[in-house]
Amino acid sequence: MSNPDAVFSTSDEATALNTYLQKHSGETVDVGALFTELGLDKLSGNYTDTQLDDYGDAFMVVAALAVLIAEEGEMKFQVDAKEKTQISTALKYFALSPEEHAVAQRFNDDDLYEVADRAEELRGQLD
Repeated sequence: MSNPDAVFSTSDEATALNTYLQKHSGETVDVGALFTELGLDKLSGNYTDTQLDDYGDAFMVVAALAVLIAEEGEMKFQVDAKEKTQISTALKYFALSPEEHAVAQRFNDDDLYEVADRAEELRGQLD
């Protein structure tokens, strides 16, 4: 895989999330409200095999959001402890057992474990 760092920020899910977030341009995004709007709150942190309407794989949406939060770019995020824990747990679980996620089908074995390593690095950036 040429760039495992880009996987979470260039996926179809990341594109859909960024398109959605453009309407919040210039304001702080409440991640709790975002979880509710996207339907992530109903999943209770289980993002292994769920597709979100209009956004794709739930784990990839959460990972794309994690990248945006970690980058601390133009968009600002208000992340409460509950959502931070869910994001961190999702990244950790993927890092430990990537093959348990539906998104694993997108990658060959070598690439999957590179992406899993990137998930763990990203989790570390959020802590």
